[in-house]
Amino acid sequence: MRVLAWAVRTEARYVGMIGSKRKVLSVYKALENEGYKPEEFERVYAPMGLEIGALSPEEIAVSIAAELVRAAECGHCAHKKLKYETHASPVLQTGDR
Repeated sequence: MRVLAWAVRTEARYVGMIGSKRKVLSVYKALENEGYKPEEFERVYAPMGLEIGALSPEEIAVSIAAELVRAAECGHCAHKKLKYETHASPVLQTGDR
């Protein structure tokens, strides 16, 4: 959570967070309670990694590497993220099921 808090306020081109959708949203909520704005999380890739059905640590590493390649090649095209809105139900974006 502390690293994400720092990272969203940098100029980093790729900010990713590993964790379940529920965990990601709970971290966003905790940071909002500390004064972060929901729009600060808009460029976070979370949960990070392409949806390839990865289960093992090796497969998860491949899915994350693939997402890094995609982000480097086409910027934010098909940017998979969880959208967090204050006092609203979470809205799942591209690639979420």
